Amino acid sequence: MLRTETNEVASYATHLIAMREGEIVAQGEPGAIVDGELVESVFGLPCTVIPCPETGAPMVVPAARVQRAL
Repeated sequence: MLRTETNEVASYATHLIAMREGEIVAQGEPGAIVDGELVESVFGLPCTVIPCPETGAPMVVPAARVQRAL
């Protein structure tokens, strides 16, 4: 769910404020601040951020989970 909400916010917002532990860690236009490092540091989600093919807005793509052989 986090990925969907993050992508919607980045698509529609003109200014974001990212906070971690009550402190502002980044603020500005979504395209300027949303990257994999920010998403992982704020939400603990390893990911890649790419431009949405339709809008160009930042789009969060979670990192693939590594499956172990049984």
